[in-house]
Amino acid sequence: MIKATHALLLISTVLLSVNADAQDQLSKILKHELQREFTQLKAADRNVYYMSYRVDDIMSYRVNSSFGVINAIDSSRVRIFTPTIRVGTYQFDNTHNIQFGANAGSLPVVDNEDLIRLAIWKSTDGAYKNAVQIYEQLLTNKKVRVAEEDTAADFSTAQKEIYFDAPVNYASLKPDLQKIAEAMKAYTAVFKQNADLLMGGSNFEFKITRKYFVDTDGSDIVQNATETWQSIYGNSKADDGMELPLYKLYFAYSPAELPSVDSVLADVKVMSAKLSELRKSPLADPFVGPAILSGRAAGVFFHEIFGHRLEGKRMKNEFDGQTFKNKIGTDVLPGFLSITMDPTKKSVSGNEVNGFYKFDDEGVAAQKVDVVENGILKNFLMTRTPINGVSGSNGHARTAPGGIPESRQSNLIVTGKSDQSFEDLRALLIAECKKQGKPYGYLFQDVQGGFTNVGRTTPNAFNVLPTEVYKIYADGKPDELVRGVDLIGTPLSMFKHIAACSNQAETFNGMCGSGSGWVPVSASSPAIFVDVIETQKKSKSSERMPVLPRPDLDKEDR
Repeated sequence: MIKATHALLLISTVLLSVNADAQDQLSKILKHELQREFTQLKAADRNVYYMSYRVDDIMSYRVNSSFGVINAIDSSRVRIFTPTIRVGTYQFDNTHNIQFGANAGSLPVVDNEDLIRLAIWKSTDGAYKNAVQIYEQLLTNKKVRVAEEDTAADFSTAQKEIYFDAPVNYASLKPDLQKIAEAMKAYTAVFKQNADLLMGGSNFEFKITRKYFVDTDGSDIVQNATETWQSIYGNSKADDGMELPLYKLYFAYSPAELPSVDSVLADVKVMSAKLSELRKSPLADPFVGPAILSGRAAGVFFHEIFGHRLEGKRMKNEFDGQTFKNKIGTDVLPGFLSITMDPTKKSVSGNEVNGFYKFDDEGVAAQKVDVVENGILKNFLMTRTPINGVSGSNGHARTAPGGIPESRQSNLIVTGKSDQSFEDLRALLIAECKKQGKPYGYLFQDVQGGFTNVGRTTPNAFNVLPTEVYKIYADGKPDELVRGVDLIGTPLSMFKHIAACSNQAETFNGMCGSGSGWVPVSASSPAIFVDVIETQKKSKSSERMPVLPRPDLDKEDR
């Protein structure tokens, strides 16, 4: 999360008019300074062949509440400036296999042209000096190292793009923070009533981003984006010390599109009761056997285990596992599954999704990419950095503000050829339990996220982190909530065990922190049935529940 102490709130029509002019002025300043500095740098160093400027102008509003009290209401605004300077040639330049090292700076939020130009100049000068130093080191390394496996160029041309969104009307977009705060107090007051909870809170953030991109190929892009996040979360602890967190995230493009107060209150009550139930639930043992992943859990599963292995730019790195690099045209998933990455969608199956954008962070238009069709690998997620056999960007260069764009996921959409309901998957699970002689299988109902290793020097394993897991018994006993389960495995073997999917999808919206920092993503998938999964025990603390009662529940103190 980006934090700043300067807040700029525009409340009058006069100021709005001035600010709209200032937004246009910033675009003009960027174009002028880019051309001026590129011309002078190229005259001084003929190896400079490409430059771009990015600015992320971010206005944020936040509210935080816990146990019925508002902890903070604040707002901030920052402008993050990122210059990119390429030294060398399209074939080999200073970015060669570099995954870090952006020279990001900040621009003044006040619209003073002289101050803005000065900040741009200073960051550009530092970026150039750093680029030259890296380029010289890479040339030296090239002379003493063996030939690389991937001989594709470091950069490629792209279509010039001209696009302008209208200036942001900040006053009309400003949310009613007091109204939001009152709702959040009501949510977290419910948590306060539960003596089992160590924490019960809610967060709200509404972010307005105006992104600028100009480059020496002639692209000139200004695009706006909004995103709203609201979360509820609770935390308890079992007697054996295991932390028991539950989360629920709500995403919308504007605060008005969030669920109603009554709907969220109902979710809070369910979460509070479930946390108490988790405290008393049995600790699960390591397990190998059949399982069902709900649509949300399956979405995270495919994002972590499959999606990261489709990110093309990382395959330039010889330390990457490159699981699928030479697999285009081959079967990688069951034939009833297909996967699309589509940043052009704002909703999937009626749910707003977080991975939407118009242009990526290299100035390339967002594109739908069919990565898997009927189980067969068709394409990778590409930036302007080609790899052997695949060239040309498909609009998936993304980064957190201030970072270096990498191949990243957007809206992952899994579709399956299936007419089976969720209940049909349960029947398959129970039948498979009996076939394998297992007394039960698992239902992974909800997850908080996950991670995966993709390097060559570490096992290519994954770990999906469930928060709500049930045993489904083969003999018909009621489902049993359990705790302490992590879903683990290796990707290629796991994919072979996906046996069926349901006919209805669910969506998980979140933030992915891989590679180039935190970017918004979504994952939509039907539920899947897997005939063999592996679990391990979740790590736990050795600390007991608090010895002292919570002050608000200490009756002897009243």
